[in-house]
Amino acid sequence: MVSKENLLMTKHAQDEANDDGISRIEIAEAITRGPKIIEGNHFITIYRHFTVVYEKLDDTHYKIITVHLGRPTGWKGK
Repeated sequence: MVSKENLLMTKHAQDEANDDGISRIEIAEAITRGPKIIEGNHFITIYRHFTVVYEKLDDTHYKIITVHLGRPTGWKGK
């Protein structure tokens, strides 16, 4: 299970999460439980009411690229 301590947030991701009221705990839960779509070297997960785009740094650490409410515009994933 991913914990909030395993997340390296970019400034952009931190700002977006703060603006949208999404906690690091919710982001960790999304990575653990949400469906994963691979897009290049990034993973995209849509979980509950928000989307997370991230990179896996190693077996336990994740770099969060962006977080936002809803689905991405033009989303073609499942």
